[in-house]
Amino acid sequence: MTADGVIPPRRKVLRIIARLNVGGPARHVVILGEGLSSMGYDTLLVHGSIGEGEASLEHSAAGHVFRLKQIQELGRSISPIDDLRAWIALVRLIFAEKPDVIHTHTAKAGTLGRLAAAVFNATRTRRRRSAVIHTFHGHVLSGYFGRVGSVLTRMAERGLAAVSDRIIAISPAQQHDLVTTFHVAPPNRTVVIPLGLDLANLLGLTSSATNLRSHLGIPHDAVVIGYVGRFVPIKNLPVLVEGFASAARSDPRLWLVMAGDGPLRPAIESAVRAAGIQDRVRLLGWCEDLPALYSTMDVCALASLNEGTPVALIEAMAAARPVVATSVGGVVDLVAHGQTGMLVPPQDPVKLGEAIRQLAENADERARMGQAARRDVSARFSHSRLITDIASLYDAVLSEKRGSPRKSAA
Repeated sequence: MTADGVIPPRRKVLRIIARLNVGGPARHVVILGEGLSSMGYDTLLVHGSIGEGEASLEHSAAGHVFRLKQIQELGRSISPIDDLRAWIALVRLIFAEKPDVIHTHTAKAGTLGRLAAAVFNATRTRRRRSAVIHTFHGHVLSGYFGRVGSVLTRMAERGLAAVSDRIIAISPAQQHDLVTTFHVAPPNRTVVIPLGLDLANLLGLTSSATNLRSHLGIPHDAVVIGYVGRFVPIKNLPVLVEGFASAARSDPRLWLVMAGDGPLRPAIESAVRAAGIQDRVRLLGWCEDLPALYSTMDVCALASLNEGTPVALIEAMAAARPVVATSVGGVVDLVAHGQTGMLVPPQDPVKLGEAIRQLAENADERARMGQAARRDVSARFSHSRLITDIASLYDAVLSEKRGSPRKSAA
């Protein structure tokens, strides 16, 4: 209610994401859909189908205050026929819903959703147009599609930025790439809004928390290096395996736990056998008990070629675990080298192994970094801060686009 007693009308958000698989983007959109309801925004979350080898978070989205709609053809894989069908379905949905805000997440949904939004806005008067916002979660501008594919992706994103009112980067490094390195969007159309997560169950973990060591056959006094995420090329898991193997040869206490799945699982299994470390590696598949998973680890590791802001590292840090990660993308904004973890060059298994070995040998250093990491992410990545930031952005962009400022609720 405003100061003069008027209840402002609720606004409609059409949120589009390619799929609700286990991962940061899916958790992000669920938090937004739930939290923005109290800020005067009603959400319809549109999603596609999860891919082979991916775990689903669709059950986590069901039963919330926002609505859900699945468009089967709106998946991650590129398929001209399915993509056309998904785009037509999105156009029809946008015309039926007439949303105030169209907010897309991830590359495929961002392409189809923003093209559909452009058609809708072309038929509306200024005061009836939708605000169009896109969030870059991963870093698709380099490292994903090869040289030619990356060039084409950048060209496409520049065109899509022209029909977007705001581009959200989830870290300063990502914004720098969007604006300065790849010239995707001008500074006045980009904004940094870091991720926000519900970390309460990890921030409260203690040393006595239940873990998976006994279940996995890992000794109580082992030093466990953990990885959480998809088994896909951008994560560069062969380098992680090689780096761990180099450290494990000189330290028999080291074990590696990898939680996740994906198309590269057979290749990872082969790499583990080739390195002769299969007796000290556990591949868990997807694990829903995150407190037990992170309690199992002593260090969380990441060897990615590129990243936006990796949720697994935020979660590990909330659980008071230091990290060893490659200094790529938004990782450099997340991890303070020597304070909350160790940063190493990408594609360098020797340096990665040295960092793992250094932390494995010093329990006091692990504890110090872990506590610093917990304090840092607790302050920076709360879900309440995310909701406030996004609601403020929606209000500002709608006022700018339609020329009619919304009165703040009391």
